[in-house]
Amino acid sequence: MPVPEYPAAAKAVRASGAVNVQVLIDEQGAVVSANAVSGHPLLRQTAEKAALKASFSPTTLSGQPVKVSGIIVYNFVPEKDDSPVWALGMFFTFVENADQNLMETLGDEAEFDLILSDMAKDIPTEFAAEKPLFDKLANSEGAERQETASILLSSLNKHFNQSELWEVETGKYLALVLIEMLKQKINADNELPMNDLLLKSHLEKIKLQISIAPSDISRSKIEKFEAVAIFADNKDLTSLETLEQMLEVIGPLFDSIGD
Repeated sequence: MPVPEYPAAAKAVRASGAVNVQVLIDEQGAVVSANAVSGHPLLRQTAEKAALKASFSPTTLSGQPVKVSGIIVYNFVPEKDDSPVWALGMFFTFVENADQNLMETLGDEAEFDLILSDMAKDIPTEFAAEKPLFDKLANSEGAERQETASILLSSLNKHFNQSELWEVETGKYLALVLIEMLKQKINADNELPMNDLLLKSHLEKIKLQISIAPSDISRSKIEKFEAVAIFADNKDLTSLETLEQMLEVIGPLFDSIGD
């Protein structure tokens, strides 16, 4: 029974609770289908993935192996001290600033739209006032979506304490670093000249954020940001090798938001 991952996006909006997954188990005890029938939308996909990796002893009827169906229940309990609030700042800032070309460099746009849709379906009680904005974000595109993302993040800020606001701000700079990196890479692919000044500026701002981090920010979070900020000292941020190294560090952070 593999344990499902706890998606960063789900942690960021404090999604928790039970997810019931309907499974079909074949004659060998392998799960051949899994469908989440209840639970928070941001937790369903990861629960289904875990269920598909589960295995059981074969069930027999009159001595013959048979297929069986049942329910697997996964209970998600957030670790409050390590909730990645920075993911909200990173995600909404990326949506606000990334154009169509940049969106496509990260993969399937339909999957990205699904993330937005899932976020709008079931939001925490404390974010209830922002429900119309979540809905608008999920159902808009282009410039309207970018503007809505900016308004939504500003509105959410009133729910956060000082440490959480620090995380959101740091997450915003992470998104801006990723955006500039993708632009640099697109330019390199098109053999256009690259300028690393803006990228370096965003990296320096992350370094500054680290230096003023509130005392209650966990060391594990600080290390995530340090792994990115260290590139500010790199003398050549325009080389493809450096960009690839940075993507290896920051890419998984962004990917984890929608896992």
